[in-house]
Amino acid sequence: RAQTISQWPVVEVRRVGSPLSLQCTVTGTSNPYLYWYRQAPGGPPQLLFFSVGVNDVQTEAPEHLSASRPQDGQFTLSSEKLQPGDSGVYLCAWG
Repeated sequence: RAQTISQWPVVEVRRVGSPLSLQCTVTGTSNPYLYWYRQAPGGPPQLLFFSVGVNDVQTEAPEHLSASRPQDGQFTLSSEKLQPGDSGVYLCAWG
């Protein structure tokens, strides 16, 4: 079975102070390690969150960002109130 990863929405533009929710879905593999990165303009990707299993999320992110993994292949990144430093490209990865 083919392994796939998808992220939704693909493009999202939000104002400072607004909420954000990004969904990552992985299929075709069991118990994948999942990661969320942010790449600021002109910079390298920086690890925000990683997960080794359902309901197990480790954070390297600022407090106003959160992540959850309710199911094996689902990993959600969210914020109730975006801040100016949150600008960038958000990437979901698995390994």
